[in-house]
Amino acid sequence: MKKIISILKNKYYFKFLLHIIIFSALAIGIFYIDKNIQNTSYNLTFAFKQSFLKSFLMMMIAGIITIVTITFSTIMVVLTLYSGQFSPRTLNDFLQRKVPLHILGYFIGVSIYSLIGLILSENYPNYLFSNLTLFAMFLFLTGIILFAYYIHYVSKSVQINIYIDKLVKEAVNDIEKYQEDIKENETVHLAQEKKKTSDESFDNEYKIDKTGYFIDINTKKLIPYLKENNVSITVIKPYNEHIFEDDILFKYNSKKANFSFDEEIIKDCFIFSNEIGNYSEYRNRTMKLVEIAIRALSPGVNDPVTARNCIDQLGYIFMKLSDAHLSLHYYDEESNERLTIKTLNYDVLLYDHFYQIYLYGKQDLMILSSMIKAFTRISNDSNNDMKNSLWEFAKYILKDLNLKELHKFDFKEINYELKELAIKVNKHSEYKKLIERE
Repeated sequence: MKKIISILKNKYYFKFLLHIIIFSALAIGIFYIDKNIQNTSYNLTFAFKQSFLKSFLMMMIAGIITIVTITFSTIMVVLTLYSGQFSPRTLNDFLQRKVPLHILGYFIGVSIYSLIGLILSENYPNYLFSNLTLFAMFLFLTGIILFAYYIHYVSKSVQINIYIDKLVKEAVNDIEKYQEDIKENETVHLAQEKKKTSDESFDNEYKIDKTGYFIDINTKKLIPYLKENNVSITVIKPYNEHIFEDDILFKYNSKKANFSFDEEIIKDCFIFSNEIGNYSEYRNRTMKLVEIAIRALSPGVNDPVTARNCIDQLGYIFMKLSDAHLSLHYYDEESNERLTIKTLNYDVLLYDHFYQIYLYGKQDLMILSSMIKAFTRISNDSNNDMKNSLWEFAKYILKDLNLKELHKFDFKEINYELKELAIKVNKHSEYKKLIERE
């Protein structure tokens, strides 16, 4: 049941359907309340006849349809701007935001309320509908206020700095939630990948028989199964990676000869989807930052300030991620390691995020300087392996520069950030060799 609710929440129509149900129930409920309070002092005080209610509801339907038309047109404009200014992959971000969906759902719900009110009151021309009319007025006034708020919301949404800040906050929240979940779970630990001992062998491979995005593992069901069969596995595919049929999903070792997995257990424990899941959602957001930076560096846009802002924000996110970018090791109740989930190699992670920015911005020393500054920020909480990766990648993005022949102003721009990075990653001797000038 929870899984069904979770799937429905990710569907656009679910919120609209929810508003329709709520406002339908509201209209029916208020109608029957008005029927039962005829000739009371309250009803006579707010004596709205059926003819007035009918006229007002018809006027309200016309007004709501106009507002919905403008709202829908505004959404189309925003989506065009998102696609052109940011990235085509950012369209879902606006469509999945709660504000536009709930406001549009509210207007649809109010229209349904009006229609049901018209239908139910049609056969009672001599009745007074105090609550139905008062509530219709309240809904209409609220709708006008929401429409004004929506226009203000849209004007902020198309500002790229606000959008970037939103992406960063969501990515950091995902990382922090991930870290909290790890701390609260006593059976799982973050650690660097251990070297195999002589008695460990993961030569056995399990190939998947389906295609899709690998989004999650049901560890509560998998760990007991592995313990029961005395099996240890290492998942070699990271979360949210697209896997094809016959790809190796994990390697395993077993004390039992000719051991084979229960296919039903594997099917239930390893969850695949046609869409990228929420696990490690931060990476989807960081890649959007990369796309915005690349678009900002293109000759048609030529906005290096936005590109540098994206680079700075990537550095901040990776700094938050650094102490969580380790493999996950799950243990059973007897402290035997049963499941290892590998993360992306840090070199690969840096290359995925910074290579294209480097490719489009390598002629701009300010861009290169911002990237090195971001590496310095990332290195604050990084382990030695990560620091080595950061230093090697810094050398990689400087490979096309002859530091010895740079003008003193250009050299100063690069040298200051490079020196700071060298100090942070303990590479001062290599730094001296790199920038040694004749």
